[in-house]
Amino acid sequence: MPTNPSTPKNRAPATPKPMGLIAVAGSDEAATLSTATALAHELRLPFVATQQPKATDIVLVCTAEHIEARDIRAPRIGPIVVDFMSMAAAFRRPGSALSRRQPLARAIGAHNYLVADATVGFGHDAWLLATLGYKVLGFERCAPVAALLRDGLRRALAGEKDESTIAMRLSLITADARTALPGLHPKPDVVYIDPMFPPKRRKSAAVKKELRVLRRLAGDDNDAVELFEIGRRCAADRIVVKRPDDAPPLVPKPTVSYAGKLVRYDVYYTRT
Repeated sequence: MPTNPSTPKNRAPATPKPMGLIAVAGSDEAATLSTATALAHELRLPFVATQQPKATDIVLVCTAEHIEARDIRAPRIGPIVVDFMSMAAAFRRPGSALSRRQPLARAIGAHNYLVADATVGFGHDAWLLATLGYKVLGFERCAPVAALLRDGLRRALAGEKDESTIAMRLSLITADARTALPGLHPKPDVVYIDPMFPPKRRKSAAVKKELRVLRRLAGDDNDAVELFEIGRRCAADRIVVKRPDDAPPLVPKPTVSYAGKLVRYDVYYTRT
């Protein structure tokens, strides 16, 4: 797993209160039980013998192939797996977002290199940026979400050469970006923030189910403005905030904005 030598050590991540009860389980394969118990110990979550525990909202299930999150209260959603190989395949399709001319890349800037994704979540935007050639430090303070993302990175690193090369450009740091960003040296060129916000328009079922499970695991980002102010002090060139296209800016007066189909990227220059 790629690591960053300047990552703050011995600092426990401040995890927001999740919106559901979380547990860890193994699949039917006996070999997964030890993996599941170790993960439960690492995350300080209860280990359950069944994959359908009645007193649990979300269960992280360790299978022989991956770790997946299951929403016990909404089984029709299906399991959530961080699958960077599928993302890579999607980006290779004609008409995909894989272009330096798409709004996120324009917001990050062609001459920047090191991006700190302060709210990495399930890593979709971080993987896109790594695919475009940026080096990305992804911060995730919710340990269960980080476990899913780390599992996806592990499989990507062991995959085909193209995917493993991209994965080497993406590092995961399980920490609250508010406390970790000031300790980064050198400073990242860009701090990127994608605060949790409720979708107001119809989106694909896959996107909606991922957002629902992510919110159940991590809770809401009620401290996004505080994170912005810290990020603005830590970014060498700019801070970029992802917003719904019909929402006001998180902080007034962005320097410039780049609009996509359903979202907008507000850019605030920090260079002097």
